[in-house]
Amino acid sequence: MIEIHDKELLKKFPGWQVVALTERRIEMESLSSISHDDGPKIIAYLYELIPNKKWIFHLENDRFVAEIKEKSKYNRMYTSGCFDIFHFGHLNILAKSKELCDYLIVGVSTDELILKEKGKLPVIPFEERMKVVQAIGLVDEVIPQMDKDKQRIVDTHRIDAISVGDDWKGRYPKVTCAMEYFPYTANVSSTILKQTLQLK
Repeated sequence: MIEIHDKELLKKFPGWQVVALTERRIEMESLSSISHDDGPKIIAYLYELIPNKKWIFHLENDRFVAEIKEKSKYNRMYTSGCFDIFHFGHLNILAKSKELCDYLIVGVSTDELILKEKGKLPVIPFEERMKVVQAIGLVDEVIPQMDKDKQRIVDTHRIDAISVGDDWKGRYPKVTCAMEYFPYTANVSSTILKQTLQLK
């Protein structure tokens, strides 16, 4: 049973309103027309308030849905990325990955790998990007992604499935585990943010 009340959530997150609250499901909506940044804080709060439960989060526009699920599709799952200028799209793919597994491992690309692959360094240094991903309650373990050898990750960390954006369909390196493809969150990416902020 969810021992949470509307007043507790509103006091903790005054920029949100509780749309629905049941024993297994919470729906909250942002009161601001601007994209809200409380998602990771709400996730961390729920994990702290009700630990040892399998939380599932749906992040769509300004609606935040959290519910408890008993059994996961996979035990250990892996996803990776640069996570440069962390945004809602990153949070969305991590949330969708965590919905499917008990233990989520995230690989964060090193500065050297990004320089090699993209020809330029990220805006946010590696150690800081690692700390940002580690701070999110959805992630169980964060590791450096030093190369693109996905099978090595599968073997070393006993991975049951890898999640990735659906633009990788047909060109992702072959691995012996299952693959889960997620659509990217529309209209948001690190590239778009960099262009908007006139960064590199």
